Amino acid sequence: MVQQSNGAFDPLIGYTSEPEEENSGGLVNYYLVVVNQPQRKGQEPYQAECEDIIDALELTFDEANIFKEIWRTANARNGKIKSGHTSLRAAEKIHHYAGRILRKAQTPVSKK
Repeated sequence: MVQQSNGAFDPLIGYTSEPEEENSGGLVNYYLVVVNQPQRKGQEPYQAECEDIIDALELTFDEANIFKEIWRTANARNGKIKSGHTSLRAAEKIHHYAGRILRKAQTPVSKK
């Protein structure tokens, strides 16, 4: 089993202490997730990094911001919290970036 990187976690009851908020422009634990039961038969447990998935999928700027916000919201429920994170702020950010994607999709691309 891969160890959770944010301290006191019990798989049966969750976090046994108050989650610690993080805020940094660098590498932080709220962008990591442990996959203990991968979907692929025979695959070993592993730790995934949000940025690696964004790069591997070649997400656009707007897609990446939506993906990161969903990731942060889900991880906040599991005790890995970005300082200042609220579900309202997350929903507003997702709405903003989804609106950008929608406007781009509705705007015909002009050929020069």
